[in-house]
Amino acid sequence: MSDDVNEIKSRIDIVDLISGYVKLKRAGKNFLGLCPFHTEKTPSFSVSPEKQSYYCFGCGKSGDIFSFVMETEGLGFKEALAYLAERTGVTLSSSWEGAAAASGKKDIRSALEAARDFFGSSLEGPGGLPARAYLTRRNLSPQDASRFSLGWSPPSWDALSKCLLSKSFDGRTAIDAGLVVQGERGVYDRFRGRVMFPVNDENGRIVAFGGRLIDGEGAKYINSPEGPLYNKRRTLYLMDSAKRSIRERKRAILVEGYMDAIRAHMRGFTETVASLGTSLTDEQAALIKRFTDLCYISYDADGAGQAASIRGMYLLERHGLDVRVVVLPENLDPDDLLSREDGEHAFEAALKKALPLPLHHVHMRKRDLRTPGAARAAREEILSGLASLPALDIEEHIPNIARGFGILEHELRGEISARRAGHSPRSGKNENPADADFGEGVRRVSSTHIDERGKSRDRKGLDLECAFCSLLWRDERLRSKWECGELVPYFSDEAALGIVAALVSGDAPRELESRWYAMGERLCFERIARGDAVADAAGLSSEFAEKVLDDIRMRAAWRRYEELKPIYIRGEASPQETAEYHEAAKKLKIRRRMS
Repeated sequence: MSDDVNEIKSRIDIVDLISGYVKLKRAGKNFLGLCPFHTEKTPSFSVSPEKQSYYCFGCGKSGDIFSFVMETEGLGFKEALAYLAERTGVTLSSSWEGAAAASGKKDIRSALEAARDFFGSSLEGPGGLPARAYLTRRNLSPQDASRFSLGWSPPSWDALSKCLLSKSFDGRTAIDAGLVVQGERGVYDRFRGRVMFPVNDENGRIVAFGGRLIDGEGAKYINSPEGPLYNKRRTLYLMDSAKRSIRERKRAILVEGYMDAIRAHMRGFTETVASLGTSLTDEQAALIKRFTDLCYISYDADGAGQAASIRGMYLLERHGLDVRVVVLPENLDPDDLLSREDGEHAFEAALKKALPLPLHHVHMRKRDLRTPGAARAAREEILSGLASLPALDIEEHIPNIARGFGILEHELRGEISARRAGHSPRSGKNENPADADFGEGVRRVSSTHIDERGKSRDRKGLDLECAFCSLLWRDERLRSKWECGELVPYFSDEAALGIVAALVSGDAPRELESRWYAMGERLCFERIARGDAVADAAGLSSEFAEKVLDDIRMRAAWRRYEELKPIYIRGEASPQETAEYHEAAKKLKIRRRMS
């Protein structure tokens, strides 16, 4: 290893290396420039050609060529060694990489470089007219194509294969490079009739291609297969061009496709990289983290793109990144928006409005959170995401998230904590103040059941209403004790409500029975029978009617409180609803004290 290090040091002058990153001016024996590791206006970064070292008087960073590359490129020592070895032409010893493997990778990279040159020449040649016309339609000039090394793969089965053969590349190397495919009748070019996008690793070395079909049938995009050099999980398009801007601007912008990234760079957002697909990986997250702590995700505004944004930002956040999700206007993708005349300003405005995790998630599911059929799934999706993050990362957002859920902050913290513990939260014994039991028989009854329409409801509440119907049914004196308006507002079950209203309005039980038989009304009979069973089990008699009614009223107050709470917390309650909310809360608070 020491021989490799010494050989590389002998071939690289530190001033030449650092000059590629920092503008240096001679100052006596040394050179001075603005430090690349911290923001400063007065040069304090000194490079010594004599000692082959650097030192910053501002931040204290110091080292040699290896530490500089490790710091600026976000590499480990082994990676920095390989990077500088390739730059200097040094072949590393077998302790670092086998000679055969190193030679094979070198041949593959050479084949990829030859293919890039071939595609570039094909774009400029007579056969590249369709590709040039396509690029013109996409507002890409020849200079833009050259800047991003774009090319054209002719619509031929073996044009590239013949070119590589003429340059002495064997078929195995071309296959390993992902440039040709082995078929039953021989090899043929993988990319045909496509605009070509070279893909480099973060150090600027070509590892793969992407090809965009411009005419005919086939997949819109195809990419190189993974191989000895290319691992798509570890690659972000244009990272080699973006990493310096990412470090300087202290943020990365993550988009989805080739054209999104290219357009962003053309419009000045040179800190942009592309994931080349919507499924972010841990390796890509770690790569971004090497250069910044802040990442903006700007995927397409369609449903799939937004869902991918959610998955991606949770993954990035778990890697210690501060993630903001950009919502573009009018369902545009970044390329569309940035291609407009005011695209630069519009995109910057969208960045400024980007929401952090998890506020974007709540905003994205805002409609679902207010839709009964979708609310439960939306809540679980958001809560699961929140539970995967450190508490400190979400604490500042708790008030806004709770408001979006329509619950109180401590309730939200409880829901998140329960999921971190691996189970759903259970209601406390006295969570509902209206649950004060009025008899031993009712205490043994489950709190919920499924009613005739398949909807989950409060079983205990139904038992109370049925028991009250039974008491009225049995005692004529009770039926004259209340007016209809004193009872009807508090009953939630339609059948029980109808029975109570009929009895206090003067209908006798026998008359009701005859009417129900004639109408084939079975549910009302079931309610009376249920009430009889509950009253008998709890030992209820007429003197308990007032207590039962009080419990029914409290449960009605609780239902109304639960209905109004989300509206009140979101600040959408009318003055009347606000008054009702406070009145219901007051009743429940008094009930808690008494229970």
